[in-house]
Amino acid sequence: MVNTKQINIGSQRELFVDYYLIDEIKGARLKLQEPQSRGPAICLDQPWEGPKAFYTTILKDGDVYRMYYRSNAPGSPICYAESSDGATWIKPTLNLININGSNSNNAILPGSPDHTFCPFLDTNENSNYKQKFKANISVRHPTNLGLKCLESSDGIHWNEIPDVSFIPPVLENHFDSQNIMFWSEIEKQYVLFSRHMEEGRRATAKSFSKDFKEWSAPVLMKYSDTGTTCPDSQLYTNQTTPYFRSPHIYISLSARIFFADTKHINRKDDIEHAQNKVIPQTIIEHHINSDELDIKGAGDYSDGVLLSSRAGTQTYDFIFKESFIRPGIGINNWTSRNNYPALGLIPTSDKEMSFYVNRSYSQKTAYIERMVLRIDGLTSLNAPFSGGQMVTKPFIFKGEQLDMNYSTSAAGHIAIEIQNFDGSPIPNFALEDSSIIQGDEIEHKIYWPGKNSKTDVGGPSLKDLSGCPIRLKFDMKDADIYSIKFT
Repeated sequence: MVNTKQINIGSQRELFVDYYLIDEIKGARLKLQEPQSRGPAICLDQPWEGPKAFYTTILKDGDVYRMYYRSNAPGSPICYAESSDGATWIKPTLNLININGSNSNNAILPGSPDHTFCPFLDTNENSNYKQKFKANISVRHPTNLGLKCLESSDGIHWNEIPDVSFIPPVLENHFDSQNIMFWSEIEKQYVLFSRHMEEGRRATAKSFSKDFKEWSAPVLMKYSDTGTTCPDSQLYTNQTTPYFRSPHIYISLSARIFFADTKHINRKDDIEHAQNKVIPQTIIEHHINSDELDIKGAGDYSDGVLLSSRAGTQTYDFIFKESFIRPGIGINNWTSRNNYPALGLIPTSDKEMSFYVNRSYSQKTAYIERMVLRIDGLTSLNAPFSGGQMVTKPFIFKGEQLDMNYSTSAAGHIAIEIQNFDGSPIPNFALEDSSIIQGDEIEHKIYWPGKNSKTDVGGPSLKDLSGCPIRLKFDMKDADIYSIKFT
């Protein structure tokens, strides 16, 4: 008799971004991966864009990649760019918005009081609003910001949805940031992740709607690092989105900011700078040399961090406190509100995914950088050269085949054992029956050919184990596992 309280992963892909499946771990660890730069995606070099272009969103719409960002022109119009591959971008002349006496630009909307615009692709097949693009944009309330909702058939020409005209603020500092909406296929409702202030910290609230018209009161998200609704850092934007290969896992590439008077500082001279709000001379010289004299916030530092959540929960797992996106070499990105991740983690090949980061904010050299990772490669289950093991919690799966996204060194390996609920090896699926896995593959089929087999194929089928509670034991050396999936 199957215990209905067991974890049921079905045939969904599981990433190692949290401890959801992990029961015992020895010698191994969860490891934060390092994204690689592919250089500027676009330079914010047009007069109407300006150095403070911000709140960027990237959508993959079939074969077209679409980028949206706030400009720095009067009124902060919203600008648009597009790409066929996510790497090379064009700024089309759209002739829609007059900026400084000319319509010859790539602006699509006149902007909003606090410059927040956030679109998404509506994948709800039963939506009452049939336009495939939806968005929210801030509107001024007497005491704070509210949101109004827009729709579009092409992602360029937008109209207000008349009967969803205003979502009022209900929390301190509510909506004063990029507010993320999407249709959750797992939760079967629209989800809104929005800014709020909690004990003086920037944090996040979650709201819901079945019809995109009536929205629930926001519920404050909890953070695993503090166990409360207040994170230990100022999380300026949340950029939460369902992972495109595992929509039950929500990935948050959040901007983290350290203000000059609150950041964690050890060196005596930095303490004096923070206490007196003195801006380092190197930053002053940089701004003077680049003819940019506005050095407000130059004593603040920002980076990007990785959090995750799961559909149907109210908690962010904030396991990795290290920077996911560092400011890097040079002074250009060591200023306030720099290095903020855009909303959007998208596939750009069958082996690679991309996300984007605002760089050189508030400087003439401002640009949006493309960063890449292997597919599923945000984090991994990692073992060093000395080796390590991990045993999962009991779970139920659906399928006949186990696939794995992994990488080893030439000296490394992975072997996998399937266990009963009590941890005893299932006959023919013990470690000594496992193939010894070496290499680097996005989709690798796992076999248990038996210890006397001379090949890595054949062996027993998983079909008879489907629907039964099992555990997996991973024995690893100098190796990373990024995801697993039963098919």
